[in-house]
Amino acid sequence: MGKSLIRNTLGSRTFGFAVPADGATAKTFADNNLDGKYVVYEVESTSGNDVVTDLWDVTVTGKSATTKGKHTFQFYADFSKTEDEIRTALLNKTFNGVKFEEVFITNMTPVTIA
Repeated sequence: MGKSLIRNTLGSRTFGFAVPADGATAKTFADNNLDGKYVVYEVESTSGNDVVTDLWDVTVTGKSATTKGKHTFQFYADFSKTEDEIRTALLNKTFNGVKFEEVFITNMTPVTIA
């Protein structure tokens, strides 16, 4: 059985969810059950490194000096990345409507996946 991702837009909000179906079946489901606009993505192949042993569990908070907005999110980073590299990569990028003019790394914990 395949796996597909459906991105459904209702007004200004977008929702994403996975369904255990191939693309054609997922599209039929979306046609019959969803309102608004939607796009169906089907997994055709996978690639990458199956064995990742060491990662950073990173939590960052970005702050906009102009709008005074803040946004916090968490992600996994390659173990070879440093705090400075992560901070530089996120600086002046916009996430959830907040331009990260200041970037604070509030957590950076090593994680081992066995």
